[in-house]
Amino acid sequence: MKFRSSVRKIASLLLCVSMTGALFTGCKKGDDMFPSIESPSVETTPEESTDDTDDQFDAGDIMQLKVALPYSDITVQCLAAMFYCKNNGLWDSTDDGSTIDTAFLSSVATNYVVTNIGCGSTGATLDAVKDWKRSDDMPDLFLAQDSNAVWKAGYAANLNEYLSDNAYLNSQHIYSGALTADSDGGIFYAVPHFCSARIILGNVEYIPSEAGKLQTKNTTDDLREYLEEIEDEYSCAPFASAYELIPYLGSAFNGDTPTSYMVYDEYVRDHESAMEIVDGASSYVRDFYSADLALDQIDGADPVYSRKAALWVDSSANVRAWSEYYPSSLYLLHLPCSDASNAGVPYVSTYSLCVSNDTVNGDFASEFAAFISYDPDAQLLIYRLEDMTGLMPLTRNEAIWDMISEDELFGHMASDFRQTMDNAVYCPDSYDSKLFTKTNEYTAGFVEQDDGFDPEKCYG
Repeated sequence: MKFRSSVRKIASLLLCVSMTGALFTGCKKGDDMFPSIESPSVETTPEESTDDTDDQFDAGDIMQLKVALPYSDITVQCLAAMFYCKNNGLWDSTDDGSTIDTAFLSSVATNYVVTNIGCGSTGATLDAVKDWKRSDDMPDLFLAQDSNAVWKAGYAANLNEYLSDNAYLNSQHIYSGALTADSDGGIFYAVPHFCSARIILGNVEYIPSEAGKLQTKNTTDDLREYLEEIEDEYSCAPFASAYELIPYLGSAFNGDTPTSYMVYDEYVRDHESAMEIVDGASSYVRDFYSADLALDQIDGADPVYSRKAALWVDSSANVRAWSEYYPSSLYLLHLPCSDASNAGVPYVSTYSLCVSNDTVNGDFASEFAAFISYDPDAQLLIYRLEDMTGLMPLTRNEAIWDMISEDELFGHMASDFRQTMDNAVYCPDSYDSKLFTKTNEYTAGFVEQDDGFDPEKCYG
């Protein structure tokens, strides 16, 4: 198998990292490959040496690649074998990731060994990465819960050189916004692998008997009326910790215009405009508390865990856990829109693959990361072999989305998100993120304040 040489000549085009719009303004006319990633300046290697470098893995040497992925060993080994087959002319085009025989993949002899040390379902925390480093057990490739925090801490490699001409980075096949979110000043430090979205979860035990369950896609007015009906009928917290909605209601109170998490980007550009949006969101939620529609605790216990809450907000990544805690009594709602005609803006958090800053196999690790994230067959295999409920791919491939849409619990929501992913707002969902932590601490304290809610305090 040939891997691209780590030394290559590329066009030196700058990437526009603004999240405004779905496409990159730095792309060449007529070229749908993206991003136009600027590679570090290097001396051109003579062609004879390049050929030797390309063939270095064909000489029978066994390469070792250590990864940290939230998958079973059989899934990782099948992905590694599929990667080998596709790079060596051994892939049968009549097969795909949903039909390929795993026994066949397990029998493929490759000239490398991929070892998985595992990680959490949504990736490794920054503390876990630090522990790997301290114990000299750093994997070459790992899924990070917050890739930006890992990059800023100095543990992730600059991937520009490796990804500059990667065939999988095609705007027709993947969502450009996710890739942009894993960049810093034109430097790409991670490969988005999958994502979750912020949603509302509900307990069917507290559905109003007359009105029935609220529609999955609803408006802010619908939600308010629904909570009032719950309060009239049941002794519960209609919406536990409703203040957690505030960072995600910006778009609902700003029409069809997507806003960033806690309108942070808007705040940087125009304080007054952003503060108006956040004030609208906080006033809406404050009304819940004024009318006793939301409670943080009931008799000293968290109403969600004591099963005394009708609604609460969380990441779709936790749907599997909640379905076990609320067996046969869980339902899901989208965040509300300002009016029924809104398509809805998904607030999406990505979980991305980072290459270790001190790996000697950066090229291989980057290629493998792009393959398992964007190759349709690799993605089909992952969603076939693993329980990925609540987690969505970052590829547009119809077969993968069709498979996800069949999920009994999350499928109907996935179908909705599929239609609006190009309008997604990418936001943090990890306490490794200072913005996420600071915002959550402030909005938690907001419910106890007697003075007006001041969005400026969220940003310092």
